[in-house]
Amino acid sequence: MTHFVWPVMLLLLPLPLIMRLILPRVGDKSVEALKVPFFDNVSALPVSRRLSALSGPKVRRVLGMLVWALLVCAAARPQWTGEPSKIPSEGRNLMVVLDISGSMREPDFELNGRRVTRWDAVRTVADSFVKKREGDRVGVILFGERAYVYVPLTFDLKTVSSLLNEADVGMAGTQTAIGDALGLALKTMIDVPAQSKVVVLLSDGAANAGKMRPLEAAAIAEKAGVKVYTIGAGSDSMLVQGLFGAVKMSRDGEIDEKTLKEIAEKTGGEYFRAKDTQQLQRIYDRIDALEPVKNDDVFVRPVRELFYYPLAAAFALSVAGAFLMLAGRGAA
Repeated sequence: MTHFVWPVMLLLLPLPLIMRLILPRVGDKSVEALKVPFFDNVSALPVSRRLSALSGPKVRRVLGMLVWALLVCAAARPQWTGEPSKIPSEGRNLMVVLDISGSMREPDFELNGRRVTRWDAVRTVADSFVKKREGDRVGVILFGERAYVYVPLTFDLKTVSSLLNEADVGMAGTQTAIGDALGLALKTMIDVPAQSKVVVLLSDGAANAGKMRPLEAAAIAEKAGVKVYTIGAGSDSMLVQGLFGAVKMSRDGEIDEKTLKEIAEKTGGEYFRAKDTQQLQRIYDRIDALEPVKNDDVFVRPVRELFYYPLAAAFALSVAGAFLMLAGRGAA
């Protein structure tokens, strides 16, 4: 859409006509005309008859009116404004920290009626959670024996989803470095501006690797104002094949729930226990409700200045008019 920023300037359009009525004509002997010392030399230059015909008073008058109209239009500052487009607002930094240690290969979850590994279930549910976070910067950290930034904080949720589906167990070793993973999440997001900063950390075991202890990382998160939600994933039992068939055995103590709870409590988050895929889905839905996406959408309209078009046209017509006037004088 094109419009004038200062449309009041258009009131100047009839000014030349008003001045023509008020001021005395140049032909009046009482009015001194403009003296140009080199005008006789210029007017003596040879000019074709056709060019001389175009230098009549009517043509010059029309050119003068066009030049004035273009100058007034330029002064009114025409602009082109495009359609509003949504831009990312400074909302929330959300880092998803996922355990990909060797134990995540355990097939104790179900997905769509078939038994799958913990990682398959976690990856599917986490992907669904990420896709809902439109408006937040989302990143992914994967950890096992080592922790690394798999996806840096970004608004591009499609890329996050795509890369998340390509990750697999064992990419970072077989042990569990919870403290290093949380510490790396804090280091990645702590200097990035945001209204709030949230970490969702999922693990199926106990910290048995890494340099930083989990509670040390939790203390840093508390000081930095980063809220940490922790999830313990894994069923309470497992099937073991024996001489007389499959036997169900307890898994008590496999997940360090005490540490995960302390991390959440220290940082103002919550701890959740996911024993199956349905519980895991409900947990991510719960976190989504506890940390809603910012709804204050920010829209901008692209704006382009257009005043230089009428200004350039006025200049070109002025040059043409001056040339025609000199041509007319020379022909005379």
